[in-house]
Order: sequence, then structure tokens, then C-alpha cells
Amino acid sequence: MKNKFFDVEEFDFEVEKQRFIDNLDFLKTLSVQESTLYKKWQELNKDLYNTQQKLGRYEDLYDKVWRPTDINNKKLTISEIENLEPYVQLAIVPATWTFLRTMISSMEFSSNPGRNIKFYVKDKVTEKYLGVISIASDVTSIKVRDDYIKWTKDNKFVDHKLNHTCIGTSIVPTQPLGFNFLGGKLISALVTSSTIRDKWYENYGDVLVGVTTTSLYGVHSQYNGIPHWKTLGESAGKISIKPDDEVYFTWAKWLKENHFDEYKKAQDATGPKQNTINRIFRHLGVKPKKYEHGFKRGVFFANMYENGLEYLRNEVDEKDLVMKPKFVNDVDYIMNWWKPKAIRRYIKLYDNNNLKPETLYYSDVIGKNWEETKQQYLGEVGR
Repeated sequence: MKNKFFDVEEFDFEVEKQRFIDNLDFLKTLSVQESTLYKKWQELNKDLYNTQQKLGRYEDLYDKVWRPTDINNKKLTISEIENLEPYVQLAIVPATWTFLRTMISSMEFSSNPGRNIKFYVKDKVTEKYLGVISIASDVTSIKVRDDYIKWTKDNKFVDHKLNHTCIGTSIVPTQPLGFNFLGGKLISALVTSSTIRDKWYENYGDVLVGVTTTSLYGVHSQYNGIPHWKTLGESAGKISIKPDDEVYFTWAKWLKENHFDEYKKAQDATGPKQNTINRIFRHLGVKPKKYEHGFKRGVFFANMYENGLEYLRNEVDEKDLVMKPKFVNDVDYIMNWWKPKAIRRYIKLYDNNNLKPETLYYSDVIGKNWEETKQQYLGEVGR
């Protein structure tokens, strides 16, 4: 509805309330795979002009993704895997890393508050991209992890031991490395490499003792069977469904204009967006529990020291920490473990005619509608 004097859209409370509820009802119907892809589609299309500008700026990134010369040439491909020399490199220009990560991952990217460091995984031989990694300030409370460590609140916040763990927020292989050669396991193991541990210490002055991460589909994930990672269990699975940004910003603006004190408190709180959504729920008379999904995430932890858990409980001093041999041996251990598995995986897929040679790159989602995107990419989510 337009104001007849100023020709501007007036806020229609009931219409916008129904739009808000309809959006949440739609999001609630989505499976975990559909929800993941829908967020990816939104990420690439909510600011179409800006995304297209970036696509032109970074058009050379696609050609810098590692691919075997001829995946159907068995002898040559095995030789190329044997000669691969993965290494971890700090991402100096965050915008380039973010765009590559956006293009190669099924999951949308959102930066965590607090500490953040981004890395590429590249091949020394070809200098092509094998994947991306980002680590950030660890989540303050995950029950299965805290039970495993036997962590108290004082350990985490008074003794500041939470600063000695991080969370792997992006652990993403490029394709076709990921599916055909267990690239996800390679990138996951490299999260514990000395390059990443040393950079954490250099940036923050804290020894990195452990790494937490979670998976999309419960405990069955790329982290299974990796000697660096321990499967701890599943998250509670009660996470609030967040409305699309367009719907959210409409109501955030309303809250700011009509209840500024509430809006300011929400923005100043930990988790400002969720705080704002909770306040919008109250004003609309919507029960938050109605809009929670039950998607359970697997929880995994890499403890890099023999007495790392004791250190995190403040039972031993930093000078007494003893690193486990596999982490001392660093990338050499990872390569000796990963390469035979990668080659066996490739041979099995080759022999069964199940190879996926395509480079998964989401640039062609830009400009597509949701139904087109779902039809083309739903089967690739989590690949």
C-alpha cells in the first residue's frame, strides 16, 4: 500500500506478518539437503548484480581448480595422485578465498564472530586448488564435546581454555578430488597441520590443542575413519529456522523503527540476528518452538596432544604438553595415510564405472530460479 501524499510503500502489519509466517512454513517443509541447497541458492541470488560482478572479477578461479589430466586414464591418474603434493597456504586476500569457497561448497558461507583464519589447500606440483579451510573461535557449548573433555564453565571462561581450541567452519575439497579421491578426508586431516597450528599461535598467542567440527548429516560424514578425528556423537538438533534475508530485514527495520530499545538490545547481544528474530516472534505472537528443525549434526574433535584433555581441564601446564606422534609427523603422516586410500577409492569407482569427473562449481546457479536449481543440484549436496 502506498502513502497517497509521499508515494512510498506503507508497512501493512498483517500482510507482512502472513508473509513472514508463510516463509517459515515453507522453510520448515525442506529436508536437510533441500535446506542446504536453498540457502546456497539464496546466497548466490539475493544480490544478483554484485554476485555477477564478482563472477567476472574471479573468472580465472575455475581454471585453477585441480583436475586429473584424464580421469579415465587409469595409469596416468594413479600416477598424478601419487605425485600430488598438498600444502596449506594462508589466504592473504579474504575476498578471493570467500568467492572460491562460495563456488565449490554446497553450504552457504557466513563468517563466525571472533577469531577467524582462512587457508587454501593447494598442490605444489601444479599450484591448483585442492580445497579450502577456515577456522574460528570455538562454539562455547556443545554437550557431547564438553562431556568428552569433561569441561566446566570455569575451564572454558575463567581459565580461558576455550581459546586453545577452535572450530573448523569450512573444510571443503574441490571436485572432482572430493568424490573420486576422498578429498574431503585429505582436507579434514590437514586442518590439524602445523601451518594452521602455528598461525593460530602467531595470531592469538594461544597453543592450539584441539579442533571441533560438525557435519551436515549426523555422525556419517567425511570425518569417519580419519585417525586425527574422534566421533563424539550428535548435536541436540533443535536449531531455530531463520527466515529469508528479505523477510528478516523487513521486520528488523520495523522493530528498529517501532521498538528501538528492543532492537538495540538485540543487536548488542551475542547472536544479534537470532536475538532480533526472537523479539519479532514475540511481537507477532509466534511460538519459536514451532519453527525449529530437527537436523542433527555429527560432532567431531581432534585432540592433538597426549595430555590435551587434561590441559583443557587446567590439570597440566602448557610446558608439559606432549604432542601425539601423528601430529608431530604432520603432512608426511597424512600423505602416507591418505594416498593409498585415495587410489583404492579411485580404482573401485573406475572399475564400477561410477566416476564423477565434473568440476562442481556453482556459478551457473546465478540467475536460476529455485526449482531449476533444485532439479540440477539437489543430488550434488554433500558430494
